[in-house]
Amino acid sequence: MTIRAHLAVTLLAAPSLALAQAEQPRIPDTVRVTTTVTLPESGAKGVGLVLFDRSEYPRGLIIPDAFQWDEPNAPYTVAIALDTHNPPPTDTEVTTDAEGNTRYPMGWFDEHGNWYNRPQRELSVHVNGTEIHNMLCPIEYRTGKPVEVSAELRFVLGAGLLDVTVAGEIVIDDLPLLGLRPFDAGARAGSADDLGTIAEPTLASSGAIDGSLMARPVRVSVFTDYFVHAGDRTPRTQADFSAIPDRVARVVATLTLAEPEVGYDHWDKKGVIYIWDPRENAEPERFELLRFITPFRKGWTWKADVTHLLPLLRDQRTLGIDIGTYMKGWLVSFDLDFYEGDPELEPLKVVKLWSGDVEIGNPDNPPSNTFVDRTVPVPADATHAHVYTTATGHGMSPNTDNAGEFMPLGRTLTARSESCDLSVHNTLWNEDVYLNPCRPQRGTWKFDRAGWAPGSLVLPWRVDVTEVMTPGSTMTIGYALDDYLNEGRGQTWAPHHWTESVVVFFRDAK
Repeated sequence: MTIRAHLAVTLLAAPSLALAQAEQPRIPDTVRVTTTVTLPESGAKGVGLVLFDRSEYPRGLIIPDAFQWDEPNAPYTVAIALDTHNPPPTDTEVTTDAEGNTRYPMGWFDEHGNWYNRPQRELSVHVNGTEIHNMLCPIEYRTGKPVEVSAELRFVLGAGLLDVTVAGEIVIDDLPLLGLRPFDAGARAGSADDLGTIAEPTLASSGAIDGSLMARPVRVSVFTDYFVHAGDRTPRTQADFSAIPDRVARVVATLTLAEPEVGYDHWDKKGVIYIWDPRENAEPERFELLRFITPFRKGWTWKADVTHLLPLLRDQRTLGIDIGTYMKGWLVSFDLDFYEGDPELEPLKVVKLWSGDVEIGNPDNPPSNTFVDRTVPVPADATHAHVYTTATGHGMSPNTDNAGEFMPLGRTLTARSESCDLSVHNTLWNEDVYLNPCRPQRGTWKFDRAGWAPGSLVLPWRVDVTEVMTPGSTMTIGYALDDYLNEGRGQTWAPHHWTESVVVFFRDAK
């Protein structure tokens, strides 16, 4: 059976409401849904596949009025979509009028995000009515022939883990759906138009959840609708973590930017949540808890797993917001949810490596002045070590190559000890900015950037350096940028990488 576009509200057959109320269904720990999709090479909008909570939809999924199968957003659901309609903007030319005034095209700012005309074969993930993930699917599914698509959802403490397979290839592997509670799932599928078809899904489940997965987390609300604006950009508060469980398996941070009465700030601004860690006979040490870039004139809610920073979240701590706004601002809310249980790895210690705005391209002030090798003691009971580096590039023309916001630059992390050396290289560059779920925005939201997107969290580059460490000894960690020369020095703000790096030591959970 194939399912085409359905615009009206429809219900799937289900047991009677009385039966549903009388029985408490067993919730499986793993759900797998499989279907077959047929999409032409061009022209179609896409298809969607939805897992819905039977306790909220006892008579089958009710389609909301504004629902679209290529953007399948509905409450109490987890959904994926194959979206084949994301055309590039048409107004793209910068022009100059007779008076010499520059006209910037609307294509820089409008809702059409595919500025670079990349393939229109996207794969998105939606949770409880909001898109949380979008990507260019590496597998070509616009073939005009049937393609098998499957999604597997596994419930764990504080999250669901999602795998998606297209044509037998895993394209999403263990994507965490943070804060998701287990539910008894039904399945539904549909096409956004008559050009695509999707078969009725087959649903299979296995196992049964442990009752602890249904437990609510302990929440610490740090800021609630705090108005951050030009006159109050760096508020601080005291947070009390004394009531969190002794054993914590996961910590989920939730950040919300909402609209104040005066309206949103117009610009994409640097933002961060800081925490200060007290030290004996010294000033408290400041750590980044969560970095973000604000959207252009828009609000959003994001979640992030910050379990690795658990050693900082103890007793009474000072936390603060810092957003570089010079005008209206945002209402900022920030919460931390602590899920009681045994982690796979227990974080022991967080050690700062480097922090600050690091100028690039200036031979008189090279990045190596900041990124000096750090030799760090390894705790005697440590079994693992990971380095987390959060970096974003800022600055633009007339800096050479439009650095540092619009220029990719390679970086290398090294770790060495008496027993082993490790070197890992990657490039600070995001080519999926136009797929950011927080879209469209009222600004230049769609262009590739150095490690960030307007309206997004900045997640760290994590490198596992366990093979280098010896418990009770030391290890030396280094960080270096590829060569770059800015021939436009002094003409505008210096290009820089805003960088914070820590090493976190873990031990196996007891």
